[in-house]
Amino acid sequence: MARTYKDNEKRVNLLRRTAKEVRTYKVRMRVLSCALVMLVLLSGMLYGVSALYKKTGSFTVSIDKYEMTKYGLTLSESREMTHKTSHLNAAISESITNMSGKSLPANIDMIDGVHNGPNHIAYTFYLQNAGEVEVSYNYQLDISNISNDLDEAIRIRLYVDGTPTTYAKTKSDGTGPEDIPELTSEFYNQSIVTHGRFDNFEPGETTKFTVVVWIEGNDPDCVDRLIGGELRLEMNMSVVH
Repeated sequence: MARTYKDNEKRVNLLRRTAKEVRTYKVRMRVLSCALVMLVLLSGMLYGVSALYKKTGSFTVSIDKYEMTKYGLTLSESREMTHKTSHLNAAISESITNMSGKSLPANIDMIDGVHNGPNHIAYTFYLQNAGEVEVSYNYQLDISNISNDLDEAIRIRLYVDGTPTTYAKTKSDGTGPEDIPELTSEFYNQSIVTHGRFDNFEPGETTKFTVVVWIEGNDPDCVDRLIGGELRLEMNMSVVH
């Protein structure tokens, strides 16, 4: 049967709509492709920020640069005081599970820098008076970030020139430190583990610090709700004026 004028007009309109739909489809695909690229780039940026956050470490040590330049206080990861600095970053990002503090290595205070074990974190560093005058200084070990109540079962052992003290949060019932009181001291408060002062710190004198962190499996508060928790520590040094 011969096509009528109306049939031809419908066919032209159909072709026009089809061509328009193709162009619209192509534009949408280009927009979608651009959106996907932006999403990938954004995800990469977020991942980069996340990686950087983790890379900055779980433990940092710092002294005010004013104290470093005027009074000569300086930090290093080596007893020879190589690479002196005002800021140390342990660059720790470890996944650990609970353990008994009795399983810690006997020589844990004898290795410089980061020396983590399978289920504990350990870091040794040195503070030196590289100046020309005697000073007194304070140190303070802070909990800068905590999640999932991980501090309920955490143990933090601080060695100062070879002498260890283990710190734990006050018991949930408020009756004192975890474990045997003779073996464990309470955190100073919710955000400060401990603090101390050194007087008569002579030029050339060095103080050695080792910080050890683990999750105590024998703690009654070591339960499943702690899984996935994070802990960040900071230690700050300052001259007593």
